Amino acid sequence: MSSNQRENERKARKNAKTKKKMKLLWILIAAIAAVIVVLKVCEVDFSKLFSFSKEDSGYSVSVDDAGFPYKIDTGENTVLSVVGNKIAVLSSSSYTVIDSSSAEELINDEHRYANPILKTSGGYSVIFDQGSTSYRLDSQKENIYENSTEDEILCADVSDTGAVAVATALGNQKSRVQVFSKSFSEKMNYEIKGGYITSVAIDDRGKSVAFVVMSSENAEIKSTLYTMNINDAEPKAHIDYNGSAVLDIHFVSSALYVVGSDFVSVVSSLEKESVVYEKGSINTLAYCYNPADYLIIAYSAYTGAANSKLAYVKQNGKIKTTVEIDGVIKDVSASGNEMSALTSNEAVSYRLSNGKKEAYIKLDDSFTDIQQLSSKIYAKHHSYLEIIND
Repeated sequence: MSSNQRENERKARKNAKTKKKMKLLWILIAAIAAVIVVLKVCEVDFSKLFSFSKEDSGYSVSVDDAGFPYKIDTGENTVLSVVGNKIAVLSSSSYTVIDSSSAEELINDEHRYANPILKTSGGYSVIFDQGSTSYRLDSQKENIYENSTEDEILCADVSDTGAVAVATALGNQKSRVQVFSKSFSEKMNYEIKGGYITSVAIDDRGKSVAFVVMSSENAEIKSTLYTMNINDAEPKAHIDYNGSAVLDIHFVSSALYVVGSDFVSVVSSLEKESVVYEKGSINTLAYCYNPADYLIIAYSAYTGAANSKLAYVKQNGKIKTTVEIDGVIKDVSASGNEMSALTSNEAVSYRLSNGKKEAYIKLDDSFTDIQQLSSKIYAKHHSYLEIIND
């Protein structure tokens, strides 16, 4: 056989192999097309087809490319809140605001704060670097401004109008409270001696402030509450809480909630106090404020108690609703006419007006935080934010 004949036969065999491969390729393409047609006809959700499940402690999370469950930064300091009708997530490295239905990211910023703390009111949020000098004001969709103080920030708060109250340490047992408008115009600058401010609050209109100064007297902790209008030269009133720590203060209209480690009171018109729970009568476990700014508090009768109570306290100091819960409450949240509590094995929702149980979700101890918005309950589970009652 000549060399030309051998070369022609080799080319013929190669062409035959190529045609066979092309035939198989077209068969494969046709098969894939047929599958796609069937899936479309049957209305199969492709995003779910390519999702996967994450098994943790017996709880299954279906993870998609978009929507909920939403992947969040992990860490012990990650907290949930509500700003307007959006969900806010603050982690040790970033601040994110997401749509409550689609999980679309409206804000996703790295804040570079060493000890970030988040406060929200209405459609505004303030994040401050406690122990440092930076803080920022945000709306639901964008950052409005970022500022640095001359002295270390102790605490801060924000109003429904975007006014920010910032307390700083001046040294030598002195503190300063400043109030800035949304446009960063200074409205108040007040210095106080005798201790350091541990909590500050500004009312919804940005016209009144309250702050707590902690000091010691006769080897005993002393917390003193001061209230004043931002145009006043001196505080309108001060109230002492000897031997108790004030955990938080919060305005609702002209009333101010004072949440202590072992007591709760309400101060009306900046000076008249009404005691809700006497000092030493409760052990505060968790607390929050619903969108109408009413107080929801979880407490036990004493430290280490097996059961907890969840109460709705009105701005006049009256306890509207109280329910008893098996187990220790880890977190609470409220929205609309419902309040919810998270324990080590369940999340339970109750009607504010009468304490009727609205929802019960069996969980495990890996769920650490909840946030209620309208009828939905969001929960932090490892590195995911999930709607648990949808």
